[in-house]
Amino acid sequence: MKFQNETPSGMDESSAGHGANVHVVKGLPQAAETEARSAPLHIEYSTTQVMADALVRLQRTHGVVKPDRSVLSESFKMLRNQVLQRLRADGHKLLAVTSPRRIEGKSLTAVNLALTIAADYDSAVLLVDADLGGGGLQSMFGLDGVRGLSDYLMNGAPISELLVNPGLARFVLLPAGQQAVLNSAELLATKLAQKLISEMKHRYADRYIIVDLPPLLDTADALAFLPQVDTTLVVVEEHTTSIQDMESMAELLAPFNLIGTVMSQARQTEKGVLSGADKARKVPWYRRLI
Repeated sequence: MKFQNETPSGMDESSAGHGANVHVVKGLPQAAETEARSAPLHIEYSTTQVMADALVRLQRTHGVVKPDRSVLSESFKMLRNQVLQRLRADGHKLLAVTSPRRIEGKSLTAVNLALTIAADYDSAVLLVDADLGGGGLQSMFGLDGVRGLSDYLMNGAPISELLVNPGLARFVLLPAGQQAVLNSAELLATKLAQKLISEMKHRYADRYIIVDLPPLLDTADALAFLPQVDTTLVVVEEHTTSIQDMESMAELLAPFNLIGTVMSQARQTEKGVLSGADKARKVPWYRRLI
């Protein structure tokens, strides 16, 4: 299976390496660059669908980073730098994002991390919506009903016809699919899914893959997919995620690489109390990586 969807300038096929278990993201020396450039990495999209209005719809979502110097944007740029340093040091390409239970901050973390990686001049990103049961980040782009990963796994739809560029340089989205499927855990564990992930990881040297997985404790989907993942970022919500869920999650993740945990909390006013508007919007603020 081959991708025939992107023509990147200065990008070569490369194999992803395997690193040791990591439980805390720390500042690391920059890995040796495979190639020096005098200009940002450039990708021309030939058969990938370009839907510029998808980015416009995404940026209407509360909590999505914008190209500014806001606290939210700077927080995710710092998270991006930490994550990229660790991925490059370990030779990893594929990062899964999950949470113990369904919370708003999980998919926002995945999309914001992907947006800030795409802003890095030397990196490209493929964001995969692997929540095949519905309710994933696909709807944040206003792409409900479009074909995606489930259509490839169930019907053999060509990947080149499923990828979407939302009008942002160095950014490609693979939606979840046209409709929710009941056998999502089984689909994510198939040999076809394994082959697809292997191709994604090894296709381009400077492309990173962010996979938005369903919550770890709510369905069997995440555990079915985690053997294909290089490392995992867990999102927990302050005052919502229970200690019991944290312990259950830690037990399930023990066999896998863990890059770190992001804690989200509701944005507070200057008085430290949520306003009525903030309560209604449930705007998350990504506080720290632990």
